[in-house]
Amino acid sequence: MVFAVAGVEFENVRVNPEEWFTKLKQSGLSPSGQLPVLEVDGEVLTQSKAILSYVAKELGLAPEGNFKQAQADMLAAVIAELETKLSAVMTETDAEKKEKGLASANEEVLNKCGYFEKFLLADNEKGFFVGDKLTYADLVVFAFLNSYFLKGKAEGIPEQLKDFPTLSAWYDMVRTQPKILKWLKNPPGDIVEYIY
Repeated sequence: MVFAVAGVEFENVRVNPEEWFTKLKQSGLSPSGQLPVLEVDGEVLTQSKAILSYVAKELGLAPEGNFKQAQADMLAAVIAELETKLSAVMTETDAEKKEKGLASANEEVLNKCGYFEKFLLADNEKGFFVGDKLTYADLVVFAFLNSYFLKGKAEGIPEQLKDFPTLSAWYDMVRTQPKILKWLKNPPGDIVEYIY
């Protein structure tokens, strides 16, 4: 989404699990043996949030100043923790444990929505998470909430945000940015779904 918002062309190479585990994981392509991988001029970065931070800084979508950038990184870390918890739940094979895990994860996501609401209220002069313009902090939180609640759909504000008016207004403001709306309507590949 960061590339799309910045208007930068990129090659989005998708790898199926079989190809990754049989050929590419041990190939040296990824120093950590994990995906995603960003390759720029023959150099490689892994870890999605590190990639996000780097690309945003390169493309003018990072907030100004070290503290504001640290706040954006903090929000990305909050999302990473939620994603890790949800991934663990989705791989649970015991149906009862999975159901309990999903209920706990849903509660955790809504608790974080309360945190996001307070964060926006504390620093909300222009309506963005960090600073006075759209940054990767907004993009990482938006992408998570959109995929979690609406499975990547472009239309509307998630019903689950009704108790968070500032977060709802922020969500709609980000969603209706022309490049984001275009990306949502024509995503480059599958949107990750956290709840099936």
